[in-house]
Amino acid sequence: MERASRMLAIAITLVFLTLLPMACSDDQAKDQAGQDEASETQPRESQTASSSPETSPSEPQSSLVPIAHLTSSRRDVSIEELSQNMELAVPQGLSEAANEMLGRSDLEGSGSAGAVVDRVSRDPEALGLVPLEEVGPRVKALMVDGETLLEPGAAYPEGYPLRPEGATNMDTGELRRIVVAGDIVLDRGQNYTVIQQDMGLDFPLDGGYAAVTGRTAEESGASEFGIIHQFTAERRGGAGRMREYLSSADLTLANFENPVVEDAVWHPDAPTFTGDLRLLPILGQAGIDGVTIGNNHILDAGVPGLIETMQHLRDAGISYTGAGMDLASSRDPMVFDLGGTRVGVLNYQGVPSYDWSWATESVPGTAPLQAEVMLEDVERLRSEVDLLVVMPHWGNEYLATPEQGQVELAHAVMDAGADLIVGDHAHWPKGIEMYRGKPIFYGTGNFLFDQSWSEETSTGIFVEITLYGDRVVQARPIPFLILDKAQPNFLVPEAGGERALQTIFEASLGPEFEAYKGESSAR
Repeated sequence: MERASRMLAIAITLVFLTLLPMACSDDQAKDQAGQDEASETQPRESQTASSSPETSPSEPQSSLVPIAHLTSSRRDVSIEELSQNMELAVPQGLSEAANEMLGRSDLEGSGSAGAVVDRVSRDPEALGLVPLEEVGPRVKALMVDGETLLEPGAAYPEGYPLRPEGATNMDTGELRRIVVAGDIVLDRGQNYTVIQQDMGLDFPLDGGYAAVTGRTAEESGASEFGIIHQFTAERRGGAGRMREYLSSADLTLANFENPVVEDAVWHPDAPTFTGDLRLLPILGQAGIDGVTIGNNHILDAGVPGLIETMQHLRDAGISYTGAGMDLASSRDPMVFDLGGTRVGVLNYQGVPSYDWSWATESVPGTAPLQAEVMLEDVERLRSEVDLLVVMPHWGNEYLATPEQGQVELAHAVMDAGADLIVGDHAHWPKGIEMYRGKPIFYGTGNFLFDQSWSEETSTGIFVEITLYGDRVVQARPIPFLILDKAQPNFLVPEAGGERALQTIFEASLGPEFEAYKGESSAR
């Protein structure tokens, strides 16, 4: 199969290349902006989904990378730290090279590089050292003395201290960054702030950093925990970083949760949405390349509203998927070319009691969240793209914990050939899972949406994916807080960011998150 051959070729290339992506440059303001903000907000995850032999070659052909648990708050490690007697897991066969580079003699090595990754992925306190080609979403790649190897668009850091003699540099041009955001509604709070209050089209993406300064719990039925939190917050500078981060990604996606029409009516509070066409340029400011429209509000202006919305998106140069004039067109994917890497995106709507909006052979509507439909589409698209992303709009609201039906369907879709799943609709960020080494983000929460009545609904995440060719090498959630009903701001770690991530990790599935079971930060 072409995909298998391609993956094998990449794997072979990675063995002979020094894979090191992650440095920042001006053009990478986005990555850097987001990475800094996101990084300041939270850790970066990695995965090690390679099939290493039981022993690694004694002369590594690529640079070595320190790895930590994917939930670790650590971003950087110094050569001085690594050179001391800290416990460090290294693969068998690489201990000699690691000892030489670090000036140590006590690193003995055990098992394959894959075994080291597996160990680190299960232990929040563990650190490891593996060849770059072994890094993946199950673990988090760390910078070394501020030098990073996984920054799209950055030059290879020639001074990287863990590069064995004779190792060749990786092609950093193969690195790409994808950002996936949650729900956008160009009505209610966006209309109020931008149009009614005359804050202007720039305001929503002028966000920088924010800190939660106060929090009060109150009972609520709109929470799986029976509690939500009222909060106060303040901005901490960095105005415009949000725009830089989103617009500089190689691919930016989001869920477009409303029709957008010329004769839109402003709904101050109602759960019916018609986005004002004057607000559509906000998506362009965010650099959004494609949106999912298979959701439970896209028909709020009826079929005429759907038709008009699709035309406005085309006019704006924004791709869409998830709804159409019949069942076949609702299932048409978005396909993007990222420097030779073809990315396919599928979207389906499965909100309870909204199956009436599903398209049929002759009736417009949304692509149905049905296993047989999804699996057929994934299997058909698989051979046409290098990376296959599925974005379901599904489940119940105000839940952090993935629902059993979501888990079963996500696993089936992954088994059929999907590489990444990013869901939405819950209006809360939901748990994560690394299923067979592939990332599942069960929910992103809100993005440009005004549910400001709790900290939980005002908090969202971006899913940030770093690719090397068609391989996902890092996947991490980037938390932010929506202020003034319209403006997302990156959450600083010590004042809301770490707590937001803790809530997600507690609700996450799989051995990578076992250490978080029984915690209660969400309460």
